[in-house]
Amino acid sequence: MQDGWLKEEPVSTTPSSNPIDVGRAIAEHATRLAKLELELKAVELKGKAARLGLGAGLGLLAVLLAPLLVVFVLAAIAAALATVFQVWVAILIVASILLALVAGLAAAAAALTSAAMKGRAHDKR
Repeated sequence: MQDGWLKEEPVSTTPSSNPIDVGRAIAEHATRLAKLELELKAVELKGKAARLGLGAGLGLLAVLLAPLLVVFVLAAIAAALATVFQVWVAILIVASILLALVAGLAAAAAALTSAAMKGRAHDKR
């Protein structure tokens, strides 16, 4: 059977065949098969690496654009409030809400960190 890049040579199994030649032919086929398997794995890994790189790049882009999204949402909230209040009051309201959110997150972080440090001190005793 002949395939474009893989040629199989028929191996005779008659009793007159030299067992050393048959063993060499089997070893050559096994070597060729192993090389082809390695080449196939290399191609598969290159494809996986390319997809992984593309996914990582898109994820990084999403992470970099998230703060911009937050800024635009806050600006939209301030603009909506500016239709009811004066502009400076609307911006002050949004800034106050953002300050309260940041203060709450900082307090939660401090409480969790303090609890973790106290728990670690009990482990040392």
